[in-house]
Amino acid sequence: MPQAHIHFDVINGAGLVTLDRPKALNALTVEMVTDLRQVLLGWRDDPAISHVVIASSAPRAFCAGGDIRQARETIIANGFDEADTFFRGEYLVDLAIAEFGKPIIALCDGVVMGGGAGLAEHCTHIIMSETTRFAMPETSIGLFPDVGASLFLGRCPMPVARLLGMTGYIIHGADCMMLGLATSMAASEQMVGLKQSLLDCTASEIDQVIADFKMDPGVPALNHHMPVIDRIFGGDVTPEQMQERAEDMALMRPNDKLVSHVVTAFATRCPVSIKLFWRLLQMADDITDIGAVLTLDYHLAMRMIRRGDYIEGVRAVLVDRDNAPKWSPNSLALVDKALLDELFDEDGLPPLC
Repeated sequence: MPQAHIHFDVINGAGLVTLDRPKALNALTVEMVTDLRQVLLGWRDDPAISHVVIASSAPRAFCAGGDIRQARETIIANGFDEADTFFRGEYLVDLAIAEFGKPIIALCDGVVMGGGAGLAEHCTHIIMSETTRFAMPETSIGLFPDVGASLFLGRCPMPVARLLGMTGYIIHGADCMMLGLATSMAASEQMVGLKQSLLDCTASEIDQVIADFKMDPGVPALNHHMPVIDRIFGGDVTPEQMQERAEDMALMRPNDKLVSHVVTAFATRCPVSIKLFWRLLQMADDITDIGAVLTLDYHLAMRMIRRGDYIEGVRAVLVDRDNAPKWSPNSLALVDKALLDELFDEDGLPPLC
């Protein structure tokens, strides 16, 4: 039976998934992803189900990602098998969404981060609101932007993809619309009504229902920052060069919050994570099949959680909350090609499915 943290209903031929772990911002557990995949596979093959809506029980968060604190605890207590199972389950859910074959609508109010972005971005319709806060923050915990991020961030302009993936910069609904990370926006106070209308409609009426609730996203905040983003992250440059550019720009623009964020991110986030995602984006044009993308993410996750940086990063950010992780290596310059080659070596690793 489904766990209490996720609920499944069928209403008028539409499937409804409700994420219901509000105190944890709907962070995904292994039970949640296992149940979700099982139900989606059943609904995929059920001709009585015309479309699916994924929503949160509370407006504060759609989903803040996977429960990486739980994954760390299982590694410390029992080794890596349970954590491997969790990451595999998470990626298999993303694959089930991407290959569902019927409309799936994600109602993304509030926090949409990490694994939550994975749930949303593989849907056919991604509805955000003025309260949406979207980010891929994994470099802060010694992991990397996974769940197919090289695919959906890879569709953004490269400088923006690097900013979002390497530094965990938070953007909002209007930015997501501009970047193609959202398909429409609706007012937060209208999300409950939109959900009900989507459950009441047929698959052929979905686009019109969404249009009826559509709001003007306004001017994306990123527009103002694009010259700075291009200056720091543009071109065929290494993360070390990006860091130097950001530090130089901070001297000229000491009050620029984005520049300050980037300088701090390069100084404090996991160097291996930053460089891994930099390489992953370089490969994005050559790996466009969702199954292949998620398989590579699975193998990279298996490699990364076996490094001390993951245990240390989660400790610093979520357990002790001192935000003072001790990374190894502790600088971008020390993350060499051989280390990255080792992480990207998929020999001997199990298939995703």
